[in-house]
Amino acid sequence: MAIDKATDKIREIVSETDDALFDGLIKTAGAFNIPAKLFSLLKDVFDGANRKDRIRKAVFAVCDELERLDHSIDTQADAPWFRRAVETLVTEAAQSADEHKALQLGIAFARACAPDPENAQRREELATYLRDLAQLSAEDVRMLRILRDVNASAIKTYPNLNDPNPFTANFAKFKALLSETKIHPDDAISTCTRLAGFGLSSEVARNPSSQSPGEHCFRPTRRGLYVAMLLETSSAAPAKTN
Repeated sequence: MAIDKATDKIREIVSETDDALFDGLIKTAGAFNIPAKLFSLLKDVFDGANRKDRIRKAVFAVCDELERLDHSIDTQADAPWFRRAVETLVTEAAQSADEHKALQLGIAFARACAPDPENAQRREELATYLRDLAQLSAEDVRMLRILRDVNASAIKTYPNLNDPNPFTANFAKFKALLSETKIHPDDAISTCTRLAGFGLSSEVARNPSSQSPGEHCFRPTRRGLYVAMLLETSSAAPAKTN
């Protein structure tokens, strides 16, 4: 079968044997019109079959998601942000803890290449987003999605996120979901605080009518909502909120 799409060609390249992976990535760099020297700096991270397989998984995820989104990267491949992001994708995928994280990084890369107009400027920071995503645990991602889904109506009504009251009004719903999913309240505080360290969540002003002493209410930031969007796929389901 003739290969007439860039994503098919990239899949063919990275499907080569482990010993040929580095040469394959150099060829991939050519397909993306990216200087090979970016990859030569990363040669040391290609040791080990598992690392090589994770790189393949990430690249395949990029291709699959780009095709699902029906988006071409031809006009973006020369951009400095794109080159930085490719370097970061390969590095972080190679060093990722497991295959699932490599897939996440690939999906995020592809979705960031086809942003909505509101988030188009965030592409300049794609390498930074990928580094942050690489450090997020499964618990971090689950909590980020919970914060987004529990507060979906508040986010839609108050897109600037500057009014704490709609979020504290949802705090009871948030606590009920924690109980249902068996997340300890202290673990929730810890995870939300960790997300805040990445700029993905923020604690809202306390509302004594909605919170008992010692309780803390968080909301996602706009950056956090963007990261949650990067991690979504067509099969992703929202957190159960009722």
